[in-house]
Amino acid sequence: MADTDVTLPALNGDTDTVIDDGEEAESKEIQLMKQRVEEMEREAKKLRELQAAAESQSTAGGAATNQGVPMETEEERAVADSRSVFVGNVDYSATPEEIQGHFQACGTINRVTILCDKFTGHPKGFAYVEFAESDFIDAALAMDNSLFRGRLIKLSLLPCGLLLYGFYLISTVMMVLRACRRLLSSTTASASYPFSKIAILPPPLPIPSGQHDALRKGKGLMTFLRHSLPEPKKREWLATLFSRRHPDRLLPGSVLTATTEHAPGIFSGVLISVRRRGPDTSFVLRNVVQRTGVEMQFFVNSPHLKDIKVKQRAGERKGTKQRRAKLFFLRDAPDKMTDISSGVGRS
Repeated sequence: MADTDVTLPALNGDTDTVIDDGEEAESKEIQLMKQRVEEMEREAKKLRELQAAAESQSTAGGAATNQGVPMETEEERAVADSRSVFVGNVDYSATPEEIQGHFQACGTINRVTILCDKFTGHPKGFAYVEFAESDFIDAALAMDNSLFRGRLIKLSLLPCGLLLYGFYLISTVMMVLRACRRLLSSTTASASYPFSKIAILPPPLPIPSGQHDALRKGKGLMTFLRHSLPEPKKREWLATLFSRRHPDRLLPGSVLTATTEHAPGIFSGVLISVRRRGPDTSFVLRNVVQRTGVEMQFFVNSPHLKDIKVKQRAGERKGTKQRRAKLFFLRDAPDKMTDISSGVGRS
C-alpha cells in the first residue's frame, strides 16, 4: 500500500503538499505494525512447517493401524483437545480399559490415548482422556491425586500445544492485518479518547514546606510515608493502642474484637502478641472455637481491617495482668485463657 499525502488548496490557486505531525506519527506506527506483522507471518510459517513435520511423523508411525480411517482436521483436533485432560504418573502396565474404568464416573469417554516411545514401544507414563462433553472435565480434575494402580495420578488441563498456538497466532496476524487496512483506508482523523469522569483520583499527599528537595533525594522518605500513607483512624491506632509508651496502649492479655471486610467478619479473642514494625504492625488474637484453638493475625494498616474494639484491658480485673510480652503459653493452657476472658460479656 502506498501512503497518501494530504494536499490543501493554497490561496493563490497553487497546491502545496502539507504533512501534518499527527499523520507523520501515524505513518511511523503503521510501519512498526507492518514490521510486526511480517515477523508474525514468519513465525506462522515456521509453525506450519513444524506442524507438517509432526503430522508426517505421526502418519508414518501409525500408517499400519490407521488404514481406512479418515484424517481429522485441525479444527476437530482443537475441539477434541478442549474436551481432554492430561493424566500423569500413570502405571506403565496400565491399559486403556483400566483408565476408562477409573474415569467412568466423570462422564462419557470417547477415547483414551496412552503415549508410547516410538523407538522402544514402551509407555511413557502418561495418557490423555477425551470426554464426550467439555462439562465432564471439571469432574475429572476433581480426581487429581487419586489412587490408580498404587500411584497418585496427576491431572491437568490438556496443554494447548502447537496446533492451538498456531490457530491463535494466525488469528492474531489476521486481526492485525485487518486493523492495518482499516487504518490505512481511513482518511479522517480519529477523535480523542474520551476519558472516564467516574474515576476519582485522590489528591496528592501534602509535602511540608522546605522538604521537597530532600524527599526527591530520598532523605526522610520512609518517615514521611509512615505518617502520611495510613488512614487517620489507623494512624491514631498506631499512635495509641499499638504504641510502646502511650498510657492507652494495649497489653498482652487484653480481649479485643476485630471487624474485617472478609470472612470471618468479626473475630474476638485474647491478645497474645503484638509485632510493632511501623506501617507493618500486626497483632495476634487467640480464641477457642468448638474446643479448637484458633489464632488470627491482623495487620493494622490492612484495608480489610475495619474496626478494633477493646472489650477488656489487661489488668482491669484481678488476675488478668500478665508480665510477659507474648502469651504463647496460652496455647498449652486453655484454662488460663478462659480465666482471662471469663468476665467479658458477648456483644
